[in-house]
Amino acid sequence: MHLARSRRPDFRLRALRRAQSACVIVPAVHRDGVGAMPVSTAQGPGDGMRVETPAQLMDSLRREAAARLLPLLGEGLRIERDRLQRELGDPATTPRTREALAEDLTGLTVLSAELIRHEHRWQKALADVFAVWPEPPVAQHRSGYSLLSDDELQAQLIGQPVAEALDRRFESARDVIDRRLYTLAARLQYRTRPSNPLAARFLIDTFLLAFEAGDCGRRLRAALLRRHETLLERDLAALYAWCNTRLGDAGCALAGDGDQAALIAGLGAPVGTVPASKTRLWEQGNAVAQVAAGAASTAQADAPRGNLLRRHARRQRDARRAEIDAAARTFRREEFMSMLALLQADRALPPGPSHAARLREGLYIVAARLGTDRNEVAFDGEQDDALTLVGALFDLLATRHQIQPTARERLALLTVPWLQLALDDPYLFEASSPPAMQLLSQLVDLWDSGDPGDPQSAELQALADRVADAVLDGPQGDGRVFAAQLAQIDAALAAGRRRAEAVERRTWQALRGRERLDAARRQARLELERRLHGRALLPSVAGFLDVEWRQALAQAWLRDGADSDRYREVLSLGDALIESDGLAARDGGSAVADRLLGMLPALRECCAQHGADAGAAETRLAGLVAEHASPTTRQTHVPTPPAGDDAPLLPDDADPVAGLADTTFAEGQRFVRTDALGASRTLRLAWRSSLSGACLLVNTTGAREFLLMPSALREMVESGQLRSRPSGGAVAGALATLAAQASGA
Repeated sequence: MHLARSRRPDFRLRALRRAQSACVIVPAVHRDGVGAMPVSTAQGPGDGMRVETPAQLMDSLRREAAARLLPLLGEGLRIERDRLQRELGDPATTPRTREALAEDLTGLTVLSAELIRHEHRWQKALADVFAVWPEPPVAQHRSGYSLLSDDELQAQLIGQPVAEALDRRFESARDVIDRRLYTLAARLQYRTRPSNPLAARFLIDTFLLAFEAGDCGRRLRAALLRRHETLLERDLAALYAWCNTRLGDAGCALAGDGDQAALIAGLGAPVGTVPASKTRLWEQGNAVAQVAAGAASTAQADAPRGNLLRRHARRQRDARRAEIDAAARTFRREEFMSMLALLQADRALPPGPSHAARLREGLYIVAARLGTDRNEVAFDGEQDDALTLVGALFDLLATRHQIQPTARERLALLTVPWLQLALDDPYLFEASSPPAMQLLSQLVDLWDSGDPGDPQSAELQALADRVADAVLDGPQGDGRVFAAQLAQIDAALAAGRRRAEAVERRTWQALRGRERLDAARRQARLELERRLHGRALLPSVAGFLDVEWRQALAQAWLRDGADSDRYREVLSLGDALIESDGLAARDGGSAVADRLLGMLPALRECCAQHGADAGAAETRLAGLVAEHASPTTRQTHVPTPPAGDDAPLLPDDADPVAGLADTTFAEGQRFVRTDALGASRTLRLAWRSSLSGACLLVNTTGAREFLLMPSALREMVESGQLRSRPSGGAVAGALATLAAQASGA
C-alpha cells in the first residue's frame, strides 16, 4: 500500500503532461518589440523554427492583404467602365440618364489615368491601420466629440452600410482572426480590446480614403464602392483563411482555447508599470484577462446566452449543494484537465441516463485510477456548470435526431473535447457559431437519418466517423483541429454540393417560370369566366374567347403585366367581340359587319399568338364572320378546364396571400422522411415562391420531391410524415431551446 501511494504523484504528473502536451507558453513582450521574446513558428517535425516578433508577424499580414486586395481597385474601375459603356450604348437609355452616365464615364477616365496615385493612397491608409495596432486608427485622429465634415459624413453614410453587410457576411471567419489577435495583443501587455486591421470597416475606410470626395462625384463614388463590395465578397474569404492559418502557425491560439492566452496575459511586467490605457479590463469582449491565483471565470459581459445558460446550470447545482459541500475539496483545474485527457484517450464512457451523468461517472473512474477517492472530492462550480451545459446540449442533439447506435456512441465520446471547450471558451454558446459548434452541427447532420442500405448515406456516415475520430485523436486543447476538420467536410462534400445546387437552381428556376405561367392562366380564366357567366353566345364567339383570346390575355399578363396598355387592349377586344355578338342577336346588319372589320387585325394577332398559320387563321375568322351573318343557336359556354401539361402546379384552392404570410418554414430548413420500409431520407427546403409562398423540397441530389403550400407542409409535419429539423442547424436549434428553458425557469 505504501509503495502504491508513493507512485501516485508520478501517475498524476504523466497525466498532466499528457493533458497539456499541446500548450506552448510564450513569454510576454513589449508593444514596441524592444527586448521582446520572439514568436516561434514551428515548421514541422525535424525542421527549424521561424523566429519573428509580433511586429514582423503583423507586417506579413499587411503585405499579404495588400498583395491580394490592391488589384481590386483597378479591377473595379474596369468593371464599372464596362457597365457605363453598355448603358450608354443601350437605345432605351433616356437622354437625362445618358447625360449622367457620360459624366460618370468622364470621371472614371480621370480616375483610371491616376490609378497609381490612388493605389498609393490606399496602401498608405492600410499601413496606417496596421501601424497603430493594437489601437484602432480612429482613436488616433479625432475625439468622440469632433464634428464631421460634409465629405466625411458622405463617406460614413455610404460606407457604413457596406461595412456592416461585409462584417455580417464574414462574421465567423473574422471572429476567429479577432480571437487570435487577442492572444497576440496579450503578448504585448495590451489589456484592452485590440482592433482587427482587416475588419470590413477598415477596408472600406481605406477605399474611401483612396478615392476621396474631391476625386469624383458622389454618384460615381457610391457606384465604385458597391463594385468594391462585390469584389471583397469574392476575395475576403480566401484572405481571412490565409490570415487565420498564418496566425495559427505563429502560435496565436484562439482566445479561450486552453490556458495559453490567459497565462500569457498574466505574464510580463507588473500592472503598475503599464500605461493606464492598457490596464483597463475589457468591458466588452474580455477574452484574454489577467490570470489570478485561481482559474478565470468563463462568464463574460458580452456573452449573454452563455451567461444565461450558466446561471441556469448554477441553479441546478444549488439543488445539489449538500452533496457538493460534503466533499473535502474540489478538483484543481490542472487535475481536471489531466483527467479529461485520460478520459479522451480511453475512448469509452460508462453507461448512464444522460450525457452529463456519463461524463461525471467517467471522470470519477479516471480519478480513482489516479488514487483520488470520489467521496472526498467534488467538481468546482465552473466544472459542474460546464458538465451540466454540455450534457444538456448533447442530450438534445441525440434526442432530436435519428442517429444509428454506433454514431450515437461517437457523439457521446465527443462530449469530452467539447467539455474542455466549455471551460476554456466563454463564447462557445453564443450565436456567432465558432468553428467547433459548426463542426458539431455538421456531424449531427451527417449522422442524422442514415440509411445503411444506401451507398451515398453510408459514405456520409463514414465521413462523419472519420472526422469524429480525428477530433478524439487530436491533442487536447488544440482548437485548430475543429477548423481543420470542418474544412475536411467541406472539401469532401464540395463536389456533391455543387452538383446538387446546380440541379436545385434549374428546378426552382423552371418552377418559378411555370408558376408565373400558371398565375397568368389563372387570371385569364377568371376574366373569361366573368364574361361568360350567365351569357348565351354564338359557339364560334365562345370558342374564340375560350381558346385564342384566353391565351393572348395570358401572354399579355406575362410579358407586360396586368397594368399594361397591351393587357387592357386584349381585355377590350374580348368585350368588343361579346358586344358584336349582342348586335348580331338584335339583327344589327351593317353595324355588325363594320365592327367585325375593325376587329379583324386584333383577331388575327390572337390567332397568331395561339400558333395558327395564316391559312388556319383566315379559316377561323371566316367561320366567325359567317356565323355572325347567319346566326346559329346561342348557348351558355363552360370554359375548358386545364388538363395535361396545362394543369397548374398548385391546387386551385391555394391561397397565395396566406402562403406568403406564413413564415413557419425558411429556405435551407431540413426535413426527414421515413418510408414504409423504415428507410429515411433527408429533404431540404430549397426555394420558396415569391408569388404564392409555395415550398420546394429536394433530396440530397437536388431533385424535386415535393412542391407544397406552407399549410400542406405543416400538415405533413404534424401528421409525422415529415420530421422537421431546426432551420439554423442542429446546434443552433438546441442552444435556442436551452436558452428558452433557462429564460422560463
